[in-house]
Amino acid sequence: MLYLGGFIITKSVLLLNDTEDVYHWGCYGTSRAIKDQLLAKGAANIESLPVYQVHSLPNVVKSSSAFKDKNYFTHTYSELAAKIEQCNTIVINGEGTIHDFRNAPRTLLYLAYAGKNFFGKKVYLINHSCYPNTWRSDVLDFYKAGYSSCDYVAARERRSTHIINNKLGVECVEAFDSLPLSIKNVYDQIPEGYIKKPYICISGAVNYKLDRSKIIARQLLRSFPNYRFVYLVGSKEEGINHEEPRVYDSLKSALPDLQLINATSFTEWLSVIKHSQLLVSGRFHYTIAALCFGTRAIYFRSNTPKIDSIAEDLNLPGAIMRRPPFLFELMLWRRLKQIKIIPWPNQLEMLCQKAVKNFNWEI
Repeated sequence: MLYLGGFIITKSVLLLNDTEDVYHWGCYGTSRAIKDQLLAKGAANIESLPVYQVHSLPNVVKSSSAFKDKNYFTHTYSELAAKIEQCNTIVINGEGTIHDFRNAPRTLLYLAYAGKNFFGKKVYLINHSCYPNTWRSDVLDFYKAGYSSCDYVAARERRSTHIINNKLGVECVEAFDSLPLSIKNVYDQIPEGYIKKPYICISGAVNYKLDRSKIIARQLLRSFPNYRFVYLVGSKEEGINHEEPRVYDSLKSALPDLQLINATSFTEWLSVIKHSQLLVSGRFHYTIAALCFGTRAIYFRSNTPKIDSIAEDLNLPGAIMRRPPFLFELMLWRRLKQIKIIPWPNQLEMLCQKAVKNFNWEI
């Protein structure tokens, strides 16, 4: 709270794109870290707009020329407008949402513009990747209008920072995903591994191709013939995300002993990754968790180059690309040989130092 002229001023924050409850425990960790930082900065009230509401917000404008109509915004989104009116600061948890020109990125950019230009609020866009994936002037104008409305912008990796600084012409700080901050906060609470036999931890991907399952299984069995294999899922409220069953079933058809682990807590999810001999994943936050523990990881390219970029930034092997099957298998075979011999340190402290750069501002 602030004291101004004898009056108590309560600091209130509207957090957009809150992922604490859904997807998987890595997304929980990122939003939890943001909320912890907001509380440390003196936020007395944190109001959230969950990620699914962002993705499904109706009637979002498709042109930056339509941004200027405040009446349209307040009439169409009266409840949201009231929340913006009541807060001091808007914090946008961009995550992996801002790419292409779908409804979700348009929503976040439109809300950034509205928060600053219609309501005069401080707007901070943090913890995110940015990939417009086009040179279309109308799309870039939309992006520029949203980004230029922000008082502070921080991206999770160098490629996104370069795009924002140079393609959009907006100052951006290179930070990192906020997940390592939550991992550090609970590090001493992470339980010992309860899987007695050495094991490989596998996860899916937002763009997983089912025809790769037999290839992955074949190469893992050749490289780790006496290991167990587990498939890790779980989230705070959603349980097993809707994307997971088809991936698990596909892998289990080629790895009959594959064990499904539905982690029921953040620390359990972390424990499974920490104590595995290898993580094989196409998910951004699973890969980051492995880096925080020094758990060796093989990672596949995601729906944007965000995993490729953090690999570049940290001087790690590149993400395995979705090439024709024989090239995919060759790359996986080579990586399985390489991963056993290259240095793979615990990078938690360094990643935390980068992650706190998301928060170089005041409420």
